[in-house]
Amino acid sequence: MKIRKMTASFGKLKNSTLELGEGLNIISAPNEYGKSTWCGFISAMLYGIDTSERDKAGRLSAKTRFRPWDGGSMVGTMEVRHNGRDITIQRTGRGTSPMKNVIAVYTGTADFIKELNSENLGETLTGVTKPVFERTAFIRRPDIRVSQTAELERKIAGLVTESGEGISYTEADAALRAAMRKLRFNKSGVIPALEQELRQAEAAMEEIESSASEVANLRNNMTRLQKQVEHMENDLEIHAKLEQRAARKRLEEARTAAEAAQIRVAELDAAITKNGHKMTREDINEIREAAAAVVPLKSVASEAERTLWQAEKELSDVVNKRTSSPLSTRTEEAVNADIARGRKLEEQAKNTKERKIPRVYPIVLLTLAVLGLIVTSGLLSALGGVVPWAAELLEFSLPGIAVSLVLGAAGLVLLFMKPPRRRGAAEELAELLDSYGVSSIEKLASMLTAYTAVVNEESVKRAARDSARAAYESAGAAAQEASALAVEKLAVFMPEVSSGEEVVSALKETEHNIDLLTHAEFDMISARNIYETLMADYDPSIEVDDSYLPTPMRNREDTVAAIKRAQTQLQEATRQYDLATGAQRTQGDPAIIEGKIESLRERIAQCERRYSALVLAADTLAEANTELQTRFSPGLGRMAAEIMARLTDGRYEKLYFDKGFDASAKESSSPEARPLLALSDGTADEVYLSLRLAMCELLLSGDDPCPIVLDDALANFDDTRCLRALQLLREMAKSRQIILFSCHSREAHLMGEAGDVRVLGV
Repeated sequence: MKIRKMTASFGKLKNSTLELGEGLNIISAPNEYGKSTWCGFISAMLYGIDTSERDKAGRLSAKTRFRPWDGGSMVGTMEVRHNGRDITIQRTGRGTSPMKNVIAVYTGTADFIKELNSENLGETLTGVTKPVFERTAFIRRPDIRVSQTAELERKIAGLVTESGEGISYTEADAALRAAMRKLRFNKSGVIPALEQELRQAEAAMEEIESSASEVANLRNNMTRLQKQVEHMENDLEIHAKLEQRAARKRLEEARTAAEAAQIRVAELDAAITKNGHKMTREDINEIREAAAAVVPLKSVASEAERTLWQAEKELSDVVNKRTSSPLSTRTEEAVNADIARGRKLEEQAKNTKERKIPRVYPIVLLTLAVLGLIVTSGLLSALGGVVPWAAELLEFSLPGIAVSLVLGAAGLVLLFMKPPRRRGAAEELAELLDSYGVSSIEKLASMLTAYTAVVNEESVKRAARDSARAAYESAGAAAQEASALAVEKLAVFMPEVSSGEEVVSALKETEHNIDLLTHAEFDMISARNIYETLMADYDPSIEVDDSYLPTPMRNREDTVAAIKRAQTQLQEATRQYDLATGAQRTQGDPAIIEGKIESLRERIAQCERRYSALVLAADTLAEANTELQTRFSPGLGRMAAEIMARLTDGRYEKLYFDKGFDASAKESSSPEARPLLALSDGTADEVYLSLRLAMCELLLSGDDPCPIVLDDALANFDDTRCLRALQLLREMAKSRQIILFSCHSREAHLMGEAGDVRVLGV
């Protein structure tokens, strides 16, 4: 089958027309153009609209999604070529069912094709049902993954067995399991019902058989309870004798405890009696108030001592700093006088200038001497052999040469001669500064300022030291006075105490003894009360049994309670015995119940044999289906792997699919296959595109195969794999029509120059 032309009022399409050619058709258009709507239109024209489908969260039904935007009716026409004949198909609505009516005629005629109707149109033209078509040749993202259905299963089974498309394994297995559920499904079914009836009959038989045993057991239980009551009454008598023995022992222990408490009170009373006076808490509080001031005063004295030590240290540091100064042996007035004298000497030294010979004078003299020598010597050398009187002239020039030599010597002396050293204000100033070890009067003034500050600081530190010493002496005297007062107050009771520390220790011990005495007096009164109470309840006239008595397992209270329980149980056992003997007379005939049990067991055995046969049939059917899958899956996987290897340039050499078409892929360089979840989205799309194309070749082949429709199926492919996929589709399009919708322009660019590819764009 090939689609030639479509006209649609469908979704956003309003009387829109799309003409297609044979082979590969590429419709390249942007988003919102209506590509997915055209794909939905193709499915609707072939198989109609499922009106039972309902809108769900995140997904609209086809009747809602493709309702015309202009509010009109959902209608369309499709011109196809099928088995060498051109057919025009028109779909319109019927009542509330969109595109339910089908009119099919041979194109250009009014000859209706009665064999084509809304129920079989798509399957007749494509050769497969809608579920198979949508899982093979109808390739749309994001639904490119293949899922299993009964129709697809039947198609695969028919291909493998070459026996046509009968019932699928899933349907047959469902029928067998339905029959099995009628016999047994959890706790329901024929077998569980019979088993329940059998259990009831067996329970009735067991009840008859156990009646005699129950009557005997009840009689034995009555005898046991009677003996138990007698035994516990004997224990109750033993408890009475033991209680009398324990009462005498408690009385003796109470008398001993009262006497010991009285002795303890006397001992503690003597411990707090000092110097003939029994000390009280008031005495302790009075002494403690006197002693309370000792500790803080000693703390103050200790703090004052630390302050004095710090003041002494700071004073010593300042004194050392003052004595290390060069000014420590001089008075401030003398230093100020030297500073004033030094400033005068500086002024005098500045005003006194030493005479110096300018440097230009010796240079001029040297220059004149050199020029005189040069002129005189040259002139004489030039005239020596020409002028006869040159000798006379030489004699005449000797004084000039001598003068030039004298001038040169004077210039050299002036040039290198140092001026004579002069003594005066500068030397006296230097001696003054050296005596203080400074380099200027300003530094001497700064030294005096610093020294004056140290002297003042020493005065402050000395005053602080004196104040700290006075505070220390005052705090020590106050602490000694408070300690003496506390000792004096305590000496009235404890003359042996002589220090503040002993006062605190003695008070603590005495107060502890007073607390012990209070508790001891309370214990003594309690012990006396207990003894008197026990003595009042004790009857000395009752003879105490001192012989050996075995101690019962229960105490007296538990024994009394156990006797009551046993008596109650004895009454209940007697009642049950009477009821059991009466019920034994009303039970049925054991022979009749035994026959019913045998009949039920035979019926259950028959049902079990039938159930086992159904299980065997289901297992055999499963083995047959496994055999079919074994025969089909390798071929499908091999063809899909060949397509995948071509798309990926041999990177993936094998593909594996289970019954539900969950896939895994193996790289040529990897020892094991990876599940699709471990691969990229693009690779996953390539795997399922390979699977769908392989299924199209295996299931939808023939002389007039149905078209393959792809809606953005290559969107996740990179450019290289997209080109390989287009080349593969182009080859497949030689034997069938392929319609590719894409929101990208690259497919059109890659195949635009191919003469056998029809490219439509917007």
